[in-house]
Amino acid sequence: MISEKRLALALEQVEKDHPLSGALLIAQDGNVLFEKAYGFASRQLQVPNVLETKFHIASVTKMFIAMAALVLSEQGQISLQEKPCHYLPELAVLDQHITLHHLLSHTSGLQDIYDIPNLRFEMQRLKNEQGDLLSYLVKLPQLFQPGEGWRYSSTGYILMGYLLEKVTGLSFDELMKRHVLTPLGMTNTGLDRPRRINLGRAYGHSVENGEVVHADNDRLSIFEEAPGELYSTVQDLKTWCDAMFTCPLVSPHTLELMFSSHGQGSMWGISWQYGYGWFLAPGFRMHGGGTQGFCSLIRQYPEQKVSIVVLLNSYMDTYPIISAVEPLLLN
Repeated sequence: MISEKRLALALEQVEKDHPLSGALLIAQDGNVLFEKAYGFASRQLQVPNVLETKFHIASVTKMFIAMAALVLSEQGQISLQEKPCHYLPELAVLDQHITLHHLLSHTSGLQDIYDIPNLRFEMQRLKNEQGDLLSYLVKLPQLFQPGEGWRYSSTGYILMGYLLEKVTGLSFDELMKRHVLTPLGMTNTGLDRPRRINLGRAYGHSVENGEVVHADNDRLSIFEEAPGELYSTVQDLKTWCDAMFTCPLVSPHTLELMFSSHGQGSMWGISWQYGYGWFLAPGFRMHGGGTQGFCSLIRQYPEQKVSIVVLLNSYMDTYPIISAVEPLLLN
């Protein structure tokens, strides 16, 4: 049986060794084992983080895009084996062997937009020239033939966002709410537009020359009309994690597509399997997200029905947290 007291003691030591700013929640089979907020949502205003604080979740958003695709697939609105241009004509310039499956599994061969050198400058130039992000994305290089390799690519997921908007006739924000967030009761999760007022949303913080500063916004956030990334709370993400075990949005058969290996590659010096929106490893599955001033992580241990949610508004490696609590969760 997992000891909540031992978890608290282990995380107390982590906090001493690595000053935290954010919120953390650990749950098992729907029950919260540990939850705590740390540091400040705004250092400048000395506003503390609380469990209800909203954080930018960066690439953890990919889980939600994948789920929306599975919902629409089960409803018959899309086929994962179809070519993207069948739903969005602007994607006709892509390699004709690319399918929606390839976009979701990082096997399309499309270069990751975040690998572009001087990306912030590039995006500002594109904006100044009145260009649009979709037209830029479809011109990115093809690194390998679709299905013949694996390489993490946010490009594919952004294109899926555009495609799902076209299929549903809804904005990215509205399609996320209608097909995923509202059915799950995730009322404190939504599309994060950093320049807009969002009550309860934390500032991102970075360290420069030993000084804590306000972090820059994500490099693609200048395109507010494009599909973006979500904000959420640890409590809402617990709801999401619970749903991964109870399948309220799609059938168990369809949900299993998220957790089946569709490709294999290396990230962070580790070899991973990848499903739809999840990295897969023996005994656990996970996805993280990182951008200027924010770090997020969802990690699940299916056999134990344990979920860890970490949302930070200062970028740091989540390894100290995982290494401290994982032995206590698996023993």
